Amino acid sequence: MKKIKICFAFLEGSPDYLGGANIFHKNLINYIYSKNKNILLFWVYFGNENKKYIKDNVEYIELKSGRFNSPLLLKRSIILSRFFKKNHFNVINTAWGIWTNLYYKRKNQRIIHTFHGTMYYFNKNHLKNLNLLNKILLLPLLGISWIVDKPNKNTDKLICVSEKVKRQVEKLYGKKKNLVVIRTGVNLYDFKPRDKNRIKKELKLEENKIYGLYVGGGGFWTKGLDRTTKLSEEIYNMNPDYRLIVIGPDYDKVKHLLDKKFIIFLQNVPRKNIPYYYSTSDIFFCLSRYEGGAPTLVVSEAMASGCLLVCSKDSEQEIIDNNKNGLIIEDFNKNDAEKIIRILEDKRKKENLIKNSIKTVEELSLEKWGEIYLKELLK
Repeated sequence: MKKIKICFAFLEGSPDYLGGANIFHKNLINYIYSKNKNILLFWVYFGNENKKYIKDNVEYIELKSGRFNSPLLLKRSIILSRFFKKNHFNVINTAWGIWTNLYYKRKNQRIIHTFHGTMYYFNKNHLKNLNLLNKILLLPLLGISWIVDKPNKNTDKLICVSEKVKRQVEKLYGKKKNLVVIRTGVNLYDFKPRDKNRIKKELKLEENKIYGLYVGGGGFWTKGLDRTTKLSEEIYNMNPDYRLIVIGPDYDKVKHLLDKKFIIFLQNVPRKNIPYYYSTSDIFFCLSRYEGGAPTLVVSEAMASGCLLVCSKDSEQEIIDNNKNGLIIEDFNKNDAEKIIRILEDKRKKENLIKNSIKTVEELSLEKWGEIYLKELLK
């Protein structure tokens, strides 16, 4: 049987980076390989040199682009379009639109454009929090964002990770017949409830403490670490047994947020150990100012692990129904801290929220998600 070649194309980001989009695609690649050995898998990205190597059944192709890149990503888009002119793949899955507008699709080739969010609305969301001068100076970002994400008319399928992203894409580029929503799946074998006290011992954490968890980047423009530390300080002031575990951000960039005695900072936790930190935590915070996924990958992992989920209203986690399978807040102040503490003290309420949360996320298993996604790739 003839081999099918699927290539995942990225304009930036090493495959070693453990950001949400990379983990998303690694999960998808692992699923595809486990189900169909007749598919050859490739991952193209930009780095400091031109090289190829094989790892975990995937051929990685690094394209040298240098440090400088225009705001429109034109240099990398040109390099990528030239690469695909010289190298044939049956399916190309990309998260960027601009390079596809420089490329003439081959006969019998499929191009899939996955929207993990939209740069336009991401930037618009953050511009509103700046002063007038900075808004004026950065306003051109919106036009650039519109161009960078714009899908090619010959793209076979547009996949959005949430209904919100679908609405945003349609507002930006008009309604599309080839647009579908596929919510992100989670590995329910790795992420599941465990014995909290046993895991605390293994991780050398104090058994009698209440643990909150934050996983992701830091700073204002990303995952709301500032909001998490602010809210956590209010919780700590009411209950000194509270601790916040922070995993992932660059310490040098966020150290001003971490100088709190209730914070346990862990910058480099191996991916294989992350499930245990979810399992030992009582609360998971997703307090972002903008998210594409609904749920985001970390939210679905936390839900599957049995954490009480606390989300910001503007992260728009569509599968969360306030006070039914999670908590949605918007002020990050003493009142919100009191809401969280009341739930933690009400054992029945907490157990019902977590039970409903697990039930919700079971519909987003890696197997169900991978099967749907693979069908769209191969149609």
